[in-house]
Amino acid sequence: MTIQEKYQKLRPLISDGDLMLFRGNKLISKIIQTADSSYFNHVGIVIKVHDSFFIVDSNSNGVEADRLSERVSKYKRGDLALLKPLSKRNFIDEQMSLLLTRSDRQDIEYDFINGAKELLNRRLKIKLKINNNNNRDICSDFVSSYAINLEMVTEDFKKLRVAFPQDYIRYANNVSIYSSK
Repeated sequence: MTIQEKYQKLRPLISDGDLMLFRGNKLISKIIQTADSSYFNHVGIVIKVHDSFFIVDSNSNGVEADRLSERVSKYKRGDLALLKPLSKRNFIDEQMSLLLTRSDRQDIEYDFINGAKELLNRRLKIKLKINNNNNRDICSDFVSSYAINLEMVTEDFKKLRVAFPQDYIRYANNVSIYSSK
């Protein structure tokens, strides 16, 4: 089954505020998967506008929104999973507003350096220093406060210096996970 077929299968389940995990097959995707011993290598938050789905995430262009269907089509031989928060709708909306307001009020650039350092830390079991900066995120760090506030992840997730996409599965809590496998 192609990723587009998987997306069409999951699409009726998608709601505003869900997290979408992706597995790609490009070089950076493979590096993340190998260094983190992970299946997924990208995550973003779904927003619904006039019955159309968009994904807001941090990527090499910074934080931006793209049509979800277009993003899925960029993953030629990829995979995806849907994480649905189990919180009440008004709390999900409140947390989404906080996340999107943060990204709207400042330019958030992609944090290649801290992402690479943490991948090395995880793979080589070393302790390179991570310099946190509110103006820089990797995709999974961008949505981490949202997931923490909605209790989509365990307390151990909060201890991570830098979250990666697979961590949303590893530390899942109070969330429904849908995959098309």
